Amino acid sequence: MTVPEENPQNIQQSIHADDSGVAFVQGSGTQHNNVTQNYFGSGGLPTTPENLYRQGEMKLQALEWDEAHLFLTAAAEAGHVEAMQRLSGFPSMGGAFWTQKIAEIGDADALYSLGMTARAKRDGNYPRERAMYREEALEWFEKALQAGREDALVDIGYLLYEAERYEEAIPYLEKALQYLERTGESDEQFLARRLKSSRKKVARQREREAKMLRSDTGRRWWQTSKSD
Repeated sequence: MTVPEENPQNIQQSIHADDSGVAFVQGSGTQHNNVTQNYFGSGGLPTTPENLYRQGEMKLQALEWDEAHLFLTAAAEAGHVEAMQRLSGFPSMGGAFWTQKIAEIGDADALYSLGMTARAKRDGNYPRERAMYREEALEWFEKALQAGREDALVDIGYLLYEAERYEEAIPYLEKALQYLERTGESDEQFLARRLKSSRKKVARQREREAKMLRSDTGRRWWQTSKSD
């Protein structure tokens, strides 16, 4: 199978109705036209996004990758979300492009996937780049959480701990542990240790701040007394 570009330029569809009133997809790619005309047009099924998607699924099942790519792309460009989701799982079919597209409309899985991509990029980088990708990952995971991916709590809690933002990490780690206990997934002990460590670090920081405040208050009192 020929590997397509991230945003294929030779598969641009415009859906319109011909003189008979039947919708038809006109693509600029020769193969796209040949494939769709075998199934659609005035003598075939209406070229609705759903029909394009169904044909794409049939082609996938038959392992006819090129035609599956064409049908699914036609459906996706017509706004069919399931087609976009299907394409996002195939790097050779422009998966990264479609993942970004469905993330833009609030798909929780796509948002989480972008978070994982950014999280992976932080490994092996210099501190500044590492911090940049961590922040990017946190933004995506937060959006994924808001969209319904509860497991993003684990990632957010861990990344905040890694960034030494312990006070921010604590509520996420607490909720992540509740999630893991409820679902029976792994990493429970690992997160429990991070939560315990975060609480200790926050407590010590507050003790240091209280001590500095008392010391500063004492100095101001002593200086005031001397001036009197």
